[in-house]
Amino acid sequence: MVTLGMHMIDIVQNAIRAQAGQITITLEEQGDESFLLFRVEDDGTGMSPEELERMTDPFFTTRITRRVGLGIPFLKMTCEQTGGSLRVASTEGEGTTVEALYRTDNPDCLPLGDLEGSLLLLVMANPAIRFRFVYQVGKEAFLFDTDALREQGIDLQHPQMLTPVKRYIRENLEVLWRHRAAASYLC
Repeated sequence: MVTLGMHMIDIVQNAIRAQAGQITITLEEQGDESFLLFRVEDDGTGMSPEELERMTDPFFTTRITRRVGLGIPFLKMTCEQTGGSLRVASTEGEGTTVEALYRTDNPDCLPLGDLEGSLLLLVMANPAIRFRFVYQVGKEAFLFDTDALREQGIDLQHPQMLTPVKRYIRENLEVLWRHRAAASYLC
């Protein structure tokens, strides 16, 4: 994974495979402390204590299509390379929360990548799931909620909505990024 957007797709795919009906993706920049918290919370099937214990092992996966699971181990590696950490909490039948903490003042911090494109890919491919995307810089925040948009009559699956919704997300993110700490390597 070369961007946080790619990690986001990978971790969200795990939640989708776990039959999540609601997925919340949070990116929170704590500029004063030079941290970025990346969190994915879902209400899926969750993991057993044994699965939770083994999930950072690249030779363990719950998937039956292959024998390795590299998503969580790569996420752990990329956040630890910056001096950050990974935390995963899960309860069977209730869901999972994955949190990766990145030091944004470290040159090994991954670029954000195409967050808006990654988010729209997930939303358009999974119309039955409620996605909430929260990006926060200091006290300023942007919330993208698929249920709220659908209540306003916006059809997120319509192909003509792709460009305006992507632009809407990008413009709101750019407004937030103006509040970013100068020492940040995020881009």
